Amino acid sequence: MAKSSKGMPIEIGIKRLSLLKEKGLITEEIFSDAEELMIKSEMDISSK
Repeated sequence: MAKSSKGMPIEIGIKRLSLLKEKGLITEEIFSDAEELMIKSEMDISSK
């Protein structure tokens, strides 16, 4: 399971974003952008 620099698994972050999207608190575009940034940041951290 991939983890961010603070130790939260990416999957949990995406699940939390999904809940916000389902509740209408964020748009699909914001969800997609945030998901992409989390995945990209994990790739950058892993490559160092």
